[in-house]
Amino acid sequence: MADKHQFEVDSNSDDYSSNGNGKKKDGVYCSTGQLVFFGFVACCVIAGVGLMAYYLPDRTCTYEVLPSDNPIEASASPSPIFTEEGRTSVEPGSSTITPTPTAEAWNGRLDPDIMIPLSYDLTLQPCLYNECGDDMKFRFYGWVDIVIEVGQDTDEIKMHILDIEILKINVSVRVGEEADMFQSYTIDTFYEFLIIKTSSTLKKGSDYRVSIEYIGNLRDGLAGFYRSSYTNEAGETVWLATSQMQATDARRALPCWDEPGFRAVFDTKIIHMSNMTALSNGIELGTDPYDGDWQKTSYKTTPKMPTYLLAFVVSDFQYKEGYTTNGVRFRVWCRPDAINTTDYALQSGIDMLTYFEDYFSEKYPLEKQDMVAVPDFGAGAMENWGLIIYRETALLYNPEENSASNKQRVAVVVSHELAHQWFGNLVTPEWWDDLWLNEGFASYVEYLGVNFTEPTWKMMEQFLVEDLEYVFTLDALGTSHPVRVPVNSPAEISEIFDTISYAKGASIIRMLNNILTEDTFREGLTRYLSHYSEGNANSDKLWDALNQVQNKYDVKKIMDTWTLQMGYPVINITRNDKMLTATQSHFLIDPNSEVEDKYGDLGYLWYAQLTHTHETEQQYDNPSYDWLNATETLLVTFSLEDSVQADDWYLVNIKQYNYYRVNYDLENWERLAQQLQDDKNVIPNENRAALIDDAFNLARGGRLSYDTALSLTLYLENELEYIPWEATLTVFRYIRDMFSRNSGYGVLEKYMLCQIDSLYTSVGFEDDPDDAHLDQYNRMNAVGTACYYGNEDCLTKATTEFNEYMNDPENEKVSPNLRSDVYCYGIREGSAEEWEFGLTQYLESTDSAEKSKWLYALSCSREPWILSRYLSYSLDPSIVRQQDARSVISYISSNYVGRALAWDFFRSEYDAIFDYFGDSSFAFGDIVEAVTAQFNTEFDLEELVKFGEGREFGSATRAYEQSIDQTKLNIAWMEKNAETVAATLEQSLAQLGC
Repeated sequence: MADKHQFEVDSNSDDYSSNGNGKKKDGVYCSTGQLVFFGFVACCVIAGVGLMAYYLPDRTCTYEVLPSDNPIEASASPSPIFTEEGRTSVEPGSSTITPTPTAEAWNGRLDPDIMIPLSYDLTLQPCLYNECGDDMKFRFYGWVDIVIEVGQDTDEIKMHILDIEILKINVSVRVGEEADMFQSYTIDTFYEFLIIKTSSTLKKGSDYRVSIEYIGNLRDGLAGFYRSSYTNEAGETVWLATSQMQATDARRALPCWDEPGFRAVFDTKIIHMSNMTALSNGIELGTDPYDGDWQKTSYKTTPKMPTYLLAFVVSDFQYKEGYTTNGVRFRVWCRPDAINTTDYALQSGIDMLTYFEDYFSEKYPLEKQDMVAVPDFGAGAMENWGLIIYRETALLYNPEENSASNKQRVAVVVSHELAHQWFGNLVTPEWWDDLWLNEGFASYVEYLGVNFTEPTWKMMEQFLVEDLEYVFTLDALGTSHPVRVPVNSPAEISEIFDTISYAKGASIIRMLNNILTEDTFREGLTRYLSHYSEGNANSDKLWDALNQVQNKYDVKKIMDTWTLQMGYPVINITRNDKMLTATQSHFLIDPNSEVEDKYGDLGYLWYAQLTHTHETEQQYDNPSYDWLNATETLLVTFSLEDSVQADDWYLVNIKQYNYYRVNYDLENWERLAQQLQDDKNVIPNENRAALIDDAFNLARGGRLSYDTALSLTLYLENELEYIPWEATLTVFRYIRDMFSRNSGYGVLEKYMLCQIDSLYTSVGFEDDPDDAHLDQYNRMNAVGTACYYGNEDCLTKATTEFNEYMNDPENEKVSPNLRSDVYCYGIREGSAEEWEFGLTQYLESTDSAEKSKWLYALSCSREPWILSRYLSYSLDPSIVRQQDARSVISYISSNYVGRALAWDFFRSEYDAIFDYFGDSSFAFGDIVEAVTAQFNTEFDLEELVKFGEGREFGSATRAYEQSIDQTKLNIAWMEKNAETVAATLEQSLAQLGC
């Protein structure tokens, strides 16, 4: 799925950051689990064909010392994982970090040794109005014939089922005897199993046909086969049926083997009203009359695929069409009144699909690609093979009405989902513990696709502030989790559709690409995709494919330290003449976090490539590098180039390709700060952003003083580049949130107004859509920040534009790039009248991106009674769509006036919120994180802990645990840093002459 920060499940809604700059900051959150037995590498190999090993969350792991001919071994060598002579390959399934086998069995998995499905022949008939009778409205008929292959003698067939009424079951031999072998069935509601007993034994090696007639529900819960609606130009409600199967909701649409390891082919037919069109994964074979006003559309058999990629849409939608250079039919569908907003996605999608065919050296395996924008969708999009389904804000773009950030969101999500057609669809993880293989790769490759179609957007630079630096914050908590994480139940699986799986997964893949080089990396991906095409794989199999195309590194040895451990290191650097000494330690925002050492006596250690340069050399494109070992060697000493001068500054982690923070000796920090003031352009944009992000987070973690961190921002009056400014605003957002009810807010406000003034003056308030893309982003940042902190010119212009629009909404239009800010500050500075106007515009707008801007702006009010009323609307689907409810609660939580209101609302309406989003919804974790994000007092902590006593949080369990951890960190920060930071800001203002 799309949205990582909020990400595919991109996570997700078209969210806006709380400074109103209009750019997304999405997020989904995490989980725990149980697992199937996994042997120690030194003693045993994985058993069971087709079963994926689980890793226990509190596993105890040890580092093996490999044989001496392995290039990655315990060694004092500065480059322990580098060799020109070759390597000893590590077999897939072995592990240098060895999890302890699980202490208990999980009975919620299906056993492929007993039986597997080979094919599904599925017919569905959705009833959206009263065409099937009143008792069938919002329900559907289903008929499925499943051919199974039996691997062991058994008298029981077990598959998944949920929210389905069985009408009839038949079991027979696939070829030959037709006698019905069905005896009885039971449903295990805990494990969501349909268990069919047969009257005679199903024989090993034989194939059988299981035929089931049933009725399902077209729910309004955004999962399975569900219903959605929109209001047409005549004011009528128009219904449609759509689907979302990932991760465990295909069982709501049909009885099936609903695990990613069970791939099968699907022959699908949909019976639908003649005034509607039906879509599924395969290309249409034909539509025939069925009965009266009904028609039946049949689709070409799919490749072998898992159930979570199955998809259907039945609607009155229209489409625009094109073809790729390789002849793939490409269509973009939406409600009829929005059809003219599909052009950008259509052309971008065609270009990206062609690009990915070349990038992966694998032809797209289907004849068609449909992309459909539906009014109600829980995630940003879903990568169903041949039928990608999006929420409208992620697919539709109107250049006359939508902003540059809306355009980029469409491009990024389309690229992400098309990348999945290979990584996730063509090759699927064996189990959800390797979800990161799907989402991490798609979250990295999405940047490549957009960079191809929009080369001026500097997407590879944007990666730092959109993914890498974004996930650093979460991964520095003691309650983080590895990217490869054990999961079992549906709620646990939903939890890992989070920032770690998406953004950290993408970040370590980007790091690996840089280590191996682009050509080698692509060659390895092609080998992996080709070898496991239409099959399942795991992390080790990918590492093995990358090992097979080069002999310089043992990829598994390196990457196990990044995938099987949570967190990341801080690299501490000290200099002695031309020599640098580097040590690593687990970076935690709270150094006192009680993090269990799960990895043996050595603690948390990583293989880290140290790329470096210095003031005289300044080699940024092909820098020198050395390695830190993940063994007993905790430090490495290496030399700078001979050209280094005694007073040179030096840089480590060039362009922030590697997933770690860097802490320099104080002298080097001071030299870097001075260089920024003397000539910032000497240091690349990426490293200017990295220096600020590292310094402020090191200061949060007590490893650097805030006066040193703030000294790096003194140069900002001369900074006009987007990436460093975005990094700066992100780190100051935390200080702002902590100071929102503290006396230090006043001096912070003065400092930010002083610093943003040059950028605001340079880009101006007046928008120009012809400006370069990142110049438009810079203007959104400048206006959003200036208005937030009370710049009089900004607020006057924003409120003036709002009032002019309010007085003449038919003729006065606000520039699309500035609408989020103009709407927000017009409402914030206004009264109930302005808020009511905004609500009317929200309800009447038919443009999904425009509705999202109003959805955010309505949360900007400073009137508690208005915000309370808006919170109540969040659970009223007649006003706020269910997909947007979490956004309303989150937005109000980020408003310092609304923070306490949102927390009270969450507690008082907890049961309703829980029921509304469901136990397996990642959105629930988003809400828990949002309403607690700014807690920073002992009283806040006491309330949070008390509220959780004896309460089940389902899919938000880890989010709740992290909220406690984050609150403790915030309390500690306030006690230690609030007064110091305020005093340092006063001193910095004096230095700047403000």
